[in-house]
Amino acid sequence: MRRVVLCDGRAWLEEVPDPSPEPGWVVVRVRSSPICGSDLGAFYGEEENRNAGHEGTGEVVAVAEGSRLREGDRVVLSPLSGCGKCGHCRRGDYIYCRKKPPSYTHFADYVKIQEFICIPLPDDISYDLGALVGCALCPAFDVLKRMGLSPYDTLLVTGLGPVGLGAVALGAFAGVRVVGVDPEPWRRELAVQLGAQEALDGNEADLLGRILDMTDGEGVSCAVDCSGNPRAERLCLDAVGVRGRVGIVGENHRGLKVVPSPDLIRKGVTLYGTWHFNLNDAPKLFKFLRRFPRAELLISHTFPLDRVQEAFETFVSRRAAKVLLKP
Repeated sequence: MRRVVLCDGRAWLEEVPDPSPEPGWVVVRVRSSPICGSDLGAFYGEEENRNAGHEGTGEVVAVAEGSRLREGDRVVLSPLSGCGKCGHCRRGDYIYCRKKPPSYTHFADYVKIQEFICIPLPDDISYDLGALVGCALCPAFDVLKRMGLSPYDTLLVTGLGPVGLGAVALGAFAGVRVVGVDPEPWRRELAVQLGAQEALDGNEADLLGRILDMTDGEGVSCAVDCSGNPRAERLCLDAVGVRGRVGIVGENHRGLKVVPSPDLIRKGVTLYGTWHFNLNDAPKLFKFLRRFPRAELLISHTFPLDRVQEAFETFVSRRAAKVLLKP
């Protein structure tokens, strides 16, 4: 089979043997695999990486004896892995498992994957649309659910890459007022198409003042950062009002200065962090895909696997939402 290799701003294919199933693991023919922002570390890395790609959909083609899945089943490929035995795994929060076995790239013709993290994909949802049940929707869905988002809220979304655009779409679906922030005009325009009432330039001099003016000085009730940029995270904390809720979804390993008294205690702010969603919530996202016709706008480009270099160049241009690879 073909498999993607990433290194030093380049992406190419190599031939490797097809994987084989084993107890608890199945082999899936990949039909659609999105590029994630977290794949860019491998794309720009100095060492060859053969294990990027952790989203997608496909068709089960090989199973071991005793598998609950069958050849021909359509599935969503969840990211990474879990032990399948701990409390996190048993309740659907496998992403937080501390004993993850090795997992394998989804940027390939076939992937060997644990059957318990394969989500059955309904027949009425295409492979491409189903591939959004990954990083495009799951982190934002989980944090918005935990924040108790309601139609009475005003939601600030900072960072309008694929994850942030997913947050905008979910907020619009929930009937809230959505305010997006990003320096890229293309992304802001798409956010409005998805349902944002306002999309502000992240380079604007007084963003906080603008947001406070828009909310009669009260601030927004909910804010989610999907960029991982400390300045954007700081804006979320400053722009949220009394009893507000702040969600951090974008990865930030650089740090952020938070002073508990003014930032949290004196405003009664609740802070949430989310990596992924609970597997048991997949039916809700399938309902979203059926009922929100603009969801297809979250997919801006598709490429065959042998054009993987072009796919990554399109993704890093910042004039793209989800970019799908099609083996």
